[in-house]
Amino acid sequence: MKRMPVILAAALMAIAPLSAAAAQDGPRGDRRGPGREQQQPSRDRERERPQMSPAEAQRIAQSRAGDARFVGSRGMSGGSYVFAFERDGRIFNVTVDGNR
Repeated sequence: MKRMPVILAAALMAIAPLSAAAAQDGPRGDRRGPGREQQQPSRDRERERPQMSPAEAQRIAQSRAGDARFVGSRGMSGGSYVFAFERDGRIFNVTVDGNR
């Protein structure tokens, strides 16, 4: 019963630095002044935004990892969720496409 709080704390610690860095990081290379936001077709925005919840992606990753122990989430990478698992002392990542 003590494993779940430890696993949850590890997952939250793994996510927190990534979320804080992403929130502080602004667009790079955009030399236009304020008020001139880049217009993007709504179709492109929908394609980039994940359609799957993190919990659903984690369930899929756990089913793919088999009997491996869940270590934590590595956040998102290019519209895909990345989760870390441990088996036989080795850490490996399982990637789940967030767009279904």
